[in-house]
Amino acid sequence: MAEEILKFNRGDVAEGIIGAALVAKFKNRPKKINDDNVKLTKKMIDEVLDDFFKTTNVINYKVKDVLSQKSKLIYDEIIFKMSLPAPAYELLKQTNKRSVVDDLYVSAIDYVETTWKDEILKFAFNGKIDKIIIDSDGVGDQKGTKADIKMTVDDKPYYRQISLKVKGGDQFAQISGHDFSKQIELWEKNLNLDIKKLEKEYLKSLVNYDKTLVFSSREDVKVEEFKNMLKEAVSVTYEEASKQITSLIQTKNSSFFDNLSKLILEGATRGDINIELVKLEKKTFKQLSFDKNFIKEYSKKLKNAGLKVVYKKTGDPAVQIFVGPPSGKKNLLLQIRPKVAAESSKLKSGTVYRPYLRNIIESGPLMFSL
Repeated sequence: MAEEILKFNRGDVAEGIIGAALVAKFKNRPKKINDDNVKLTKKMIDEVLDDFFKTTNVINYKVKDVLSQKSKLIYDEIIFKMSLPAPAYELLKQTNKRSVVDDLYVSAIDYVETTWKDEILKFAFNGKIDKIIIDSDGVGDQKGTKADIKMTVDDKPYYRQISLKVKGGDQFAQISGHDFSKQIELWEKNLNLDIKKLEKEYLKSLVNYDKTLVFSSREDVKVEEFKNMLKEAVSVTYEEASKQITSLIQTKNSSFFDNLSKLILEGATRGDINIELVKLEKKTFKQLSFDKNFIKEYSKKLKNAGLKVVYKKTGDPAVQIFVGPPSGKKNLLLQIRPKVAAESSKLKSGTVYRPYLRNIIESGPLMFSL
C-alpha cells in the first residue's frame, strides 16, 4: 500500500480536501447570532476526513441552525460523499500521511474562506432545515460533466459546482484524433478560422502514416517516426491559425473575441454555467466563474486587453495567446498545443501501442484574472 500512496495524483487528493473543507465550514458555524465567523482550520478538515473513513463512503452531520428557538429546534443535514482513485483515497485515509499535501490544505482554506464564507453562513442563519450534499467524485461521470465536486441543496443541484485543478494541471479542454476533421473542429468550428484549404498539405505530411499499425513497445523507432509525422501535420494548421488569429485581433474582430470566450466557457464547463473553474497552487487559488453574460463581458475584456499571438516553432508546435507583450508565462492567456503519446491497448496477443494525437487547450494565469 505504501507503493500505491507514492503514485497518488495531487488533483485527485485536492478533490477530497476541498470537499472535506466545505463540509467542515458548513459544520463549524457560529453558535449564536452575534458570534464571529469560525475560521476554517486544517484540524477541522482532518476531523471530517477521519469521520468519513470510519464509515462506508458517506458521513452525515446534523448541525443546529443558529436561529433555532428553544421551542423549535432546527437542524441542517450536511452529507459528505467521496469517491477517489485508490492512491489518493489511501493517502487521505492515513492521517499521518496527509502532511505531504499541506499546501493543498492552505489553498483549500483560502478558497473556502474567501469565496464561500458568507454563502455558507446564510445557511446557518436562515431558520429552516437544509439538506446539503457535497460529493467529491473523482471516479464518476468524467464525460458527462466537468464538475469534480458536486453540491446539492434539498435534492437539487446547487448553482455552484467545482471543476478543480492543481499546479501543472493547465489543460481544461481537448479535441482528440489525427483526422483532418479534428483540425476543422478545433479551428473552424470553435474560432471560425479558414482551415479547410490546408487539408492537402496536412495529409501530405501523413502520407506514410499508417493508423492500423500497432507496436509491442513504446520505444519502437517507428512509433517515434509516426509521432513526428503527426506533429509535422498539425504544424501546418497551427501556424496558419496563429496568422489568422493575429489578423483578427489586430482588426478588433468582435466575432473572434466572442468565439474565443465561448471556447473558454465550453471547454471549462461543457456549457454548464453553474460550474466554476478553480485552480489550487502556491498555497492560494485562482477562480473563473461563469454566468449567462460571460461571453459578452469576457469578450469585451479580451478586445481591450491588447492580445498578442506567438506561434512556437521549436519543439512541439503551439499557438500561444498573451495579454500584452509576451514576457513569460505570467502574461499567458491560454495556449493550444498537440500532445502525441504512444497509448496502450489490450489485445489477445498482449499489450500494444499506437501513437495518438490530442489537441489540448491549456489555461494561462491571465485566463483567470483578465
